[in-house]
Amino acid sequence: MNGTFKNLVLTTTLLSISASAHAFMDTRSVLKTINDPSAKAEDRCSVISNVLPASNEQIARNLADLINDPDPEVQACAIRAAGVSRNEFAADALLANVQRFQAETRSRGLYEVNLKARIKAIDSIWSLGEIANPKSTEKLLKFFADSDNVVKVNIAVSAGKTKAEFSKKFLYALAGNTSESSVVRAAAYEMLEENKAPAPAPGVSLADGIEKGDIIYTGGIFGIPQNWIGDMPVGHAGIFGGTEVRDGKLVVVIYDCVPDFFKPYGGVRKVYAWKYFTHENSYPFYGNRVSKVRPTKAQRELIIKAAIAKLGHHYSDTHLSQKGPEDYDCVGYTEYAYEAAGLNPTPDDQETGWGWPLTPAEQYAATVANTQMKPPLMIAGNADIKSTQQEIINKDVTGLLKSYGIKIQASEVPANIRFEPVN
Repeated sequence: MNGTFKNLVLTTTLLSISASAHAFMDTRSVLKTINDPSAKAEDRCSVISNVLPASNEQIARNLADLINDPDPEVQACAIRAAGVSRNEFAADALLANVQRFQAETRSRGLYEVNLKARIKAIDSIWSLGEIANPKSTEKLLKFFADSDNVVKVNIAVSAGKTKAEFSKKFLYALAGNTSESSVVRAAAYEMLEENKAPAPAPGVSLADGIEKGDIIYTGGIFGIPQNWIGDMPVGHAGIFGGTEVRDGKLVVVIYDCVPDFFKPYGGVRKVYAWKYFTHENSYPFYGNRVSKVRPTKAQRELIIKAAIAKLGHHYSDTHLSQKGPEDYDCVGYTEYAYEAAGLNPTPDDQETGWGWPLTPAEQYAATVANTQMKPPLMIAGNADIKSTQQEIINKDVTGLLKSYGIKIQASEVPANIRFEPVN
């Protein structure tokens, strides 16, 4: 897998050159290429990533079948392509990926019993959000109650993309529930804003869900969003800085480094939304991790201090200076912040010689997960939601959420909850 990512710049260039050729391939040629088990994964993926199945049901159904291909790299490409092309024929296979992961986690009780299955499930949730089929989203929401914080963030974002009324009700209840972790609630606030829907008063969460100073990950290559090949599609890293209330909503604080031309700003920056970290939700959130020698509270403060000290520095387009002192790339920036606190997330031999440049995927694999297997409290209870404008939440909301395995309890909702338009 390291070899795949070390050559991604070259691979992506070759894929872009071949894209125009694939556009002119007929149905028979496309099907022959993508279904050839003897062909190289990158050749099959280049076709999968560039054909447009929307106008051809046969190709669309065939691409959906590739989500269960024996080759894990082809699976990963097919999952991503299902979302990019909004292939509704893929919905059942994507939901099955999430269901299998949930069942395995429940039965074996380990957070990362199968890391690739976990990433496959997260990618599937992202693609379901892009497909935005209300029926599929309703099924997806049934997995919410048994999910950890990382998966919950992805489900909330996916639900918001559907823009259905039941999704807005779900997000409203989630955003206002102080028993839920603040990072999950922040995702709900963001998606309410994306839907131009009312949002509740923030209140104070009982738990953050992610520790300040954790390294967080999303997709992209060296921080630049583009197509990828591989079953470990992690491509961008940042530092989690906590949560806070801004403009009447709960937001995340993230420090990362992106190309200087990025908007609202590039280079080493501080942003207040999941969507900026995930490139406008173009990629999933892959989780929060720490070095194998876990940081102490004092070291976490040093990590944040180091991250803040480099705000405004430029992005290293060539990656020649991954860790500064002036220019950085995303993974070099996180590595620098941890090393400033006396920690070393990734072995040094992956940053020099034949191991250079260090990739986010390598750092992800070298670190360990730092998230609870279960959230501190589910949305719990079974009474009606109380609010000053109850008519905004229809009477069926409690039954709706209960059908997803989520319960609402009046005592868990702040008594002064009120509806406010999102700015």
